[in-house]
Amino acid sequence: MKAQAYSAGTIINALATGYGCAFGLDLRMRVRVDFEVDDNVIIEDGIERKSVVLDTVLNYFGLNAVVEVRSEIPKGSGLGSSSAFLNALLLAIYKHLSKPLNAEDILRLNAKLSLKCGISYTGAFDDASASLLGGIVLTNNVNMQILRWEFKKAKAVVLIPNFERGEIDLGKIRGDTSLVKKAVEFARKGDYKNAMYYNTLHYCRAIGYPLEIVEVVKDLDCCCGLSGNGPCFVAFGDVKEVREVWKAYGDVIETKIVNEPCDDVVVTSNLFSSL
Repeated sequence: MKAQAYSAGTIINALATGYGCAFGLDLRMRVRVDFEVDDNVIIEDGIERKSVVLDTVLNYFGLNAVVEVRSEIPKGSGLGSSSAFLNALLLAIYKHLSKPLNAEDILRLNAKLSLKCGISYTGAFDDASASLLGGIVLTNNVNMQILRWEFKKAKAVVLIPNFERGEIDLGKIRGDTSLVKKAVEFARKGDYKNAMYYNTLHYCRAIGYPLEIVEVVKDLDCCCGLSGNGPCFVAFGDVKEVREVWKAYGDVIETKIVNEPCDDVVVTSNLFSSL
């Protein structure tokens, strides 16, 4: 059984306030799943390994599986690779069990399993939603509901910087959250440029990333900022000049925002809440 899901870039990281905002990127996680087996194994780049996450998901359904993974998403980068893996795996399982591909069920189960496995502080409902549905989503991660979902045609770039992920100190991140609250208000109005900027100010200071990466391009006609807990940065809009400037800080991947769900999922009104 085959399935796929998208990467997710960050507009607002939900760790500080419980509100998140993310967008689907055309970097894909693809899985091929064989359920006619007796043990659980992930195969990636020709290497077999066990996985607590895989065991947790399959145990929930009483299944065993060998999962072959092909991914364009850098791991541990702040680009939602864990959410994408869970989405792709759940889609494959739902297809195997002939269950309806209900987006609400898949996304809430994704978040719950993410919390159970300890691979997310908030359940990453924002990343999961962007990864499954595409477009731009504003979410309440606590209530697992989408407040805003819109499509935007835009090119995007991802910076994989030449430094490692910083240390996550929840005390610092959840201390003074005034900048992130401003970011949420901007996102509610669809002002993603300012939302990303204020979010980035907060998280770069809290985690210890250089703000220079955003400051040097913030006056260009694009939205740019830190993705997730880093270390990657993302930008969308008119990104031609951003791409050239960011080459001085690391490797740059060119992509785009995707504007359709990654599979034939059913999206119902229960998934949404008013602003």
